[in-house]
Amino acid sequence: MERDIPLRIEILSAKKDDKYCITSAKEIEFVLHNIAKSGSRIALYYSDEDFVLTTLLGVDASGLWLEPSQNQLENKRIVDSQKLIFVSSHFQVKVQFVSDHARASTYRGQPALFLVLPDSIHRLQRREYYRLTTPVTDPLLCIIPEIVPVEHRTREVTIMDISGGGVGLTCAGQDTDLIPGHSYENCKIDLPEVGEFVGTIEVKNMVVLSTPSGETVRRAGCEFKDLDGASTILLQRYVTTMQRTKPKDL
Repeated sequence: MERDIPLRIEILSAKKDDKYCITSAKEIEFVLHNIAKSGSRIALYYSDEDFVLTTLLGVDASGLWLEPSQNQLENKRIVDSQKLIFVSSHFQVKVQFVSDHARASTYRGQPALFLVLPDSIHRLQRREYYRLTTPVTDPLLCIIPEIVPVEHRTREVTIMDISGGGVGLTCAGQDTDLIPGHSYENCKIDLPEVGEFVGTIEVKNMVVLSTPSGETVRRAGCEFKDLDGASTILLQRYVTTMQRTKPKDL
């Protein structure tokens, strides 16, 4: 079962929280569309403490439509407010943005509150990333490009676990030269039912182990570097999807 995300306002420092900020209009519309589709709860703050719980009815490139309060006085205060803070969740990650205006409108013939599509939103993954152990029978593979003097080639490395922050890789001692401190660009991971992820990994640590059969196995802890909003969302969607289906396999 998914946990509820507390819909409290986060105090943001622009410099500190840049990595949580999404500014692409297409990505913003994508996130908000998924919030509408999932029916996630929304808190719309129209003063320092006052808020209404609502739902997102629809989204397009111009803006978004929210279900109004049944209390007309609250709706008037929202429309009159010069600062509104939208707080919801997307794949169990808090989403927050600020708007300076709402207006009374309709959506598919029903009363609604309309907000212009924001210039930016924040996806606030404050806690440690949930680390998902990947299937043993049909493991995920990380395809790592290698540049050699004569040709370009790639290596497939088995993924032990994955999260929104990185991956744990395992390979035979002679398979791939993964060097702690080194970064590897354009690594590809095919995430079933979600899509292909392409990004940079940095090897943070390496452990060499011996199996009972005498083989040498290396395990590398890697961190994703400089992910854009779309890649972060893709990874979070995969982890969340697998969390939902995992109990069925027990």
